[in-house]
Amino acid sequence: MTAFIPTTPVVEDQTIQNDGWFPDLSISAMQAETGLGSVFGAERITAAIRAAMIEINAVLATWRAERDADDLAAVPATMYGDISEKVILYRTAVYARARAQLLDTTRDYDSTKDGHDRADALEATADDYMRQSNEAVSRLMGRPRMVVELI
Repeated sequence: MTAFIPTTPVVEDQTIQNDGWFPDLSISAMQAETGLGSVFGAERITAAIRAAMIEINAVLATWRAERDADDLAAVPATMYGDISEKVILYRTAVYARARAQLLDTTRDYDSTKDGHDRADALEATADDYMRQSNEAVSRLMGRPRMVVELI
């Protein structure tokens, strides 16, 4: 008699290179900060982080051009331990956006009624991660945050 015991692969940590001004990011840091388990493989997580990095860097391009600093860590900001507030907010923005992208693609896996119910619950979570990402970008740029609800 044989048995099949499913296991999830351990995702090996990788450093994802950024453009040199913004900080490099890592898979293990994203997993730790967003609670992402080992459901997704390293390639998929890396792709999501890169896509999020590209988007956040594009949003911050004008803001960055106005800074006279060698890198994001050198932009004047409050320090939390030895980490700049700007670096923390940047990581939050990228990791939250990447997590939202991963959750959005999860919806494709199961098309049963239970699968749709779970996907609907994940959609709200993905929206929450996008909101966190947008709030982090606004705070990083020093813009006021605003919540508007349509009636």
